[in-house]
Amino acid sequence: MKTKYTLILIGIWLISTLPSLAQNDVPLDSRVRTGKLANGLTYYVQQNPKPEKKVELRLAVNVGSILEEDDQAGLAHFTEHMAFNGTRNFEKNELISYLQSIGVSFGGDLNAYTGFDETVYILPIPSDDEEKLRSGFMVLADWAGGVLMEEDDIDGERGIIVEEWRTGQGYSQRIRDKFLPVLLHDSKYADRLPIGKMDIVENFEYETIRRFYKDWYRPDLMAVVAVGDEDPDKLEALIQEFFSGLENPKDSKERQSFTVPEHDETFVTIATDHESPGIQIQLYYKHKALPTKTVEDYKNILKRRLYSGMLSQRLDEIRQKSDAPFIYAGAGYGNFVRDLDYFSTSGAVAPGKASIAIKALIEENERVAQFGFTDQELERVKKSLMNSAERAAKEMNKAESGSLVGKYVSHFLEGSFAEDQQWRYEFYQEVMPQISLEEINALAKVLVRDDNRVIVITAPDKEKENLPREEEVLALFDAVEQMQLTPYEEKLLAEDLITDLPKAGKITSSENIASVDIQELTLSNGAKVFIKSTDFKNDEILINVIGKGGTSLYADEDHLTASNAGVMVNVMGIGDFSPTDLKKVMAGKTVSLTPNISTYSQSISGVTSPKDLETAMQLMHLYFSKPRKDAELYEVYKANQKTQLEGAQANPDFQFSKAINKILANGHPRASGIFDPEDYDQIDIDRGLEIYADRFSNAANFEFFFTGNIDLATFKPLIEQYIGSLPGNPDQKDEFVDLGIRRPRGKKERIEVGTDEKSQVIMFFSGETTYDRKKAADISYLGEILTIKLIENLREEIGGVYGAGASGSMSIQPVDNFSFSIQFPCSPDMVDKLTEAAWKEVRKIQENGPTEDDLNKVKEKRRIAYEENLKRNNFWNGQMSAIRTYGFEWESILDGKASIEAVTADRIQEAAIAFLTPENLLEIQRFPAK
Repeated sequence: MKTKYTLILIGIWLISTLPSLAQNDVPLDSRVRTGKLANGLTYYVQQNPKPEKKVELRLAVNVGSILEEDDQAGLAHFTEHMAFNGTRNFEKNELISYLQSIGVSFGGDLNAYTGFDETVYILPIPSDDEEKLRSGFMVLADWAGGVLMEEDDIDGERGIIVEEWRTGQGYSQRIRDKFLPVLLHDSKYADRLPIGKMDIVENFEYETIRRFYKDWYRPDLMAVVAVGDEDPDKLEALIQEFFSGLENPKDSKERQSFTVPEHDETFVTIATDHESPGIQIQLYYKHKALPTKTVEDYKNILKRRLYSGMLSQRLDEIRQKSDAPFIYAGAGYGNFVRDLDYFSTSGAVAPGKASIAIKALIEENERVAQFGFTDQELERVKKSLMNSAERAAKEMNKAESGSLVGKYVSHFLEGSFAEDQQWRYEFYQEVMPQISLEEINALAKVLVRDDNRVIVITAPDKEKENLPREEEVLALFDAVEQMQLTPYEEKLLAEDLITDLPKAGKITSSENIASVDIQELTLSNGAKVFIKSTDFKNDEILINVIGKGGTSLYADEDHLTASNAGVMVNVMGIGDFSPTDLKKVMAGKTVSLTPNISTYSQSISGVTSPKDLETAMQLMHLYFSKPRKDAELYEVYKANQKTQLEGAQANPDFQFSKAINKILANGHPRASGIFDPEDYDQIDIDRGLEIYADRFSNAANFEFFFTGNIDLATFKPLIEQYIGSLPGNPDQKDEFVDLGIRRPRGKKERIEVGTDEKSQVIMFFSGETTYDRKKAADISYLGEILTIKLIENLREEIGGVYGAGASGSMSIQPVDNFSFSIQFPCSPDMVDKLTEAAWKEVRKIQENGPTEDDLNKVKEKRRIAYEENLKRNNFWNGQMSAIRTYGFEWESILDGKASIEAVTADRIQEAAIAFLTPENLLEIQRFPAK
C-alpha cells in the first residue's frame, strides 16, 4: 500500500485544427465491455488470455484525500489500510492469509494506493478455480461496502501509518512541503497530502473514519475493472451478483471537483535544505486541464508529445557540451491534479550555475518561439512515436492483463482515453503526416506563457547565498527577450551504422536441444550462440551477451579505470557516432543495447524487434569492434559525476549506502565502487579504452543468447555476418580471478546519519558453502516464508514497521557462497525490540520448521509464477544464461513444478539452522546523527 502524490504525466490540451474530427469521440478499446449497475456502479470487463488462468481485478473509488474534512486529514489513506483489517467476510489477517494461500502475495500482487482524488485497490486473482474467482469478487465487494472498522483494528493500524509516514520523511519531503503550496496556489490540494497529518492519524475518534467511509464509499463513485482469462459473460455476472446489493446513502454528499486558482503573476519559490544533494531547477507553465474526449483532443496530445520530445532532444544535446549550463535537462507536458496541467522544462545544475541554467532553459523556449524546430527534428520524433504505436498494435493479442487494467481505471476516474492499440496506430498513420511543422511551432506561444508561471529552485543550504533572488529570476525573462538568438543548426549524419560490411564467419556446428527447443550454434571464431525462438511476443527479441573475466583480470591500480570502462563507451559512443548521433540515427527503430564490465564478467544486453534485428546486430558488432574516443564528452560526464557526488555527500541515504559499502568491503581495496569525487581523477580514458577493447577482443570468450520472435532462416546469415566476423580464439578463453572479496561476519555495526528520527535494521548472513540447487531453492523459500512472518509480527502484531522483508540466494562467483538478508525501517526507539522480534521468528523456524500453511503459500505463488514465466521471453533468456553459468542440464528448465513440490518444511528448517547463525551475521543499524 502506498500514497500517491507524485506528478502523473498525461499531457492534455485542446486546439481546433481539424474541424472534421471534432465531433468524433475516441472509441473505447474494442475488446472491452462496459456498463453501469442500477446503483450507479460502473464496470469494465475484458477477456484477455495472457497470462493464462488469471484475472486482474481493480476497485476504483473516485475518492481521495481532497474530500477529507479538516478533522479527517489522512483518513482517506487510513481507510485504504482498514480494508485489509477485517471485512464482512474476512476477519483481521484472514484476508491476507487466504489470498497468500492461493498464490497472491501481499504488497507484490495485492496492493492499493490513495491519491488526492482517488483510491484504487489492486487484486490479481487465479481463475483456474471457480471458488478462487468468486472469492476475488467477494474481497472487492467487501472493500466497497463491508469494511468493519473495529476499534482495536483502527488503533492497531495507527502505528503502521506513522511508520509509513516516517519512511517518507527527509530532505525531499521537507523541500516538497515548501514548494507544493506554491505550485498548488490557494487550493485545498496544498493542504491534503494523502499521507495526512500524524496528530490526526494518532488521535482521531473512531466515528470520524467511519463517517468518511460511509459518506464516500458508495457504488455511484466506484468502478470495478476485470480483465483476464475468463468468459466476459461470467465476469459481468459476478459483478452483478456481488455489487448490485450495494446501496448509496439516502442523503449522499455531492462529490465536488476542486480547482487550483489561476494567477497572473510569476511565482518564484526557493527551497533549501541541509541534506539536499544538489540544485534542481524547474520552470512550470500551468494550464487548466482540458477535455480528453474527441479525436481532435487526441491529436493535440500527440502534438504536445512531439513538441516536448523535440525540446528534450535539444536540451540533451546541450548538456553534453563542455560549457553546458546544466548536468541534465528535459521538457514535458503533464498533470499535477485533475484540474491542472503543465508544460515544464527542468534540469539539474552545478553549484554557482543556477542563474545560468534558468536563463538557458528560458533561452531554449524562446529559441523555439522565434525560429521553431526543424523538419529533421520533427521527422525523428514522429518516427519514434510511430514505431511505439506500431509495436503496441503488433502486441495487442500478446499483452498481459496487468498492462491493460490501468487505462480503464484512468478512464473512469479521470475521463482519459482508453483506446485500443490498433486504433491508435491507424490514427497515427492517418494524422501524423497531416501535422505540419508550422502548427507544432505555433504551440510555443500557447505552452510558454507569462501567466500561471512558477519557477522552483531547490538546493542545499550551503548554496543559499549563491542562488538568485526572486527579482533576479524574474529579470532573466526580460533579459532573454532582449537577446539576439540564433536558430538551431542540424548536423548531417550517416544513415547506416556500418557502410562496409565485415567479412562474414561461418556456423561450424548446429544442434537443436529438442527437450527445450533451443538452438546451439558454434561459429568459426569460437563464439557460441543460443537461440530460443518463441511466439510469446510478436515484436520482441531479447539479447544477452556474456563473457568471463571482468575487472578481476587487471591490477589494483587499474581498478577504478576498469570499473568505468564500460561507462566510457556508453558516454562516448561507437564508430563515428556520439550518443546523441546514435539517438538520431536510431529514431523510429526498436534497438537498445548497453555494454557493461563488472567484477567477474563483461556483457552486452538489450532488446530489439524482428524488423530491426539487423540494426541491433550491427550495433552489437560496433560495441565489440569500434568504441569511440571523445575526450570532451567524457570530461563533461566526469565533471557532472563529480558535481553530483559532491552534492550527494550531504544526503543521509547516500551516506548510509556509502558506509554500508565500506563495511561490506571488509578492508578490500577492490570492493568499493566510486563514492568520492576525487576517485574520478584516478580514471585514465586511454587505459579505459584499452581495457574495454581487451575485454571485447575475443568473441570465443562470449556466449550470445537470443530469445523472442526469431526466424532462424533469416537470422543465421546475420549471425555469421556480425558475430562470426568478430576476431576470436577458442584457445585463449578467459576465466575470472577470485579477488578474495568477502563480507565480514560475526559483527555488529552502528551507522549514524541524518537528522530525521528514523532507523533501519539490516541483518546480513553470508558465508562460503558448496553450491547445491536444492539448497539454493531452500534458502530462497526461507526468505519468502520469513517475510510472511515478519509482516505478521513486526507490522500487524507490534505495529512497529510499515514494511519488512527477507531474501536469500546462493551463487558460485567468485566461490560457492550463500547470502541472506532481513531488512526493515523503524523508529530509533524500536530497533532493539524489533530486532529481537525478527530473531524470534528465525528461531521458530529453526526449532519447529515453517508451518505447512506458510510453505504452501510460497509454493502456490511459485507454481503460478513458474507457469506464467514459461511463456515469457525474459524467463527463457535468463534460464539459458543460468544453465551455462551453473552447468545445469537443459531439461532442468522444465522441472520447475517438480522442484517446487519437492521442497519440504524439513529442508527449510535445515537451511535456517545451517545459514542463519550469529557467526554468519553482519548486523547493521542506522540511527540519526547525534
